[in-house]
Amino acid sequence: MNAIAEREVCAHQLAERRRAYIAEQIRDCLIGNTQTVLMSWGWPNRVTAQPREGLLEVLNDEISKSENGHALGPFLKTVLDPEEKDTATLRDLTETIIQEWADVSYECMTAQEQEALPC
Repeated sequence: MNAIAEREVCAHQLAERRRAYIAEQIRDCLIGNTQTVLMSWGWPNRVTAQPREGLLEVLNDEISKSENGHALGPFLKTVLDPEEKDTATLRDLTETIIQEWADVSYECMTAQEQEALPC
């Protein structure tokens, strides 16, 4: 592999690690380990501290509108049926939303903000 291609691969791997770090920070905030997370809702919004309450509200909205609200069915079944153990659908949807937020936040960061990530 030539040097240019190797640098591109390394840059891509670094970007993926940074996105994963942002996703982990969002996940930690959603489950209550932290009360705020640095992220952006999209261009041209800058990366700012977002409170946990706001994240939960937006996540609720995203889940509600997903597949015309069909994502709530598995959630309610999981919560209300003590025999139900299948949370994969809701978990996958939530992980997809978190990853989208991490990707958008990463893309909205300045180079200095990206370099400040501990990855």
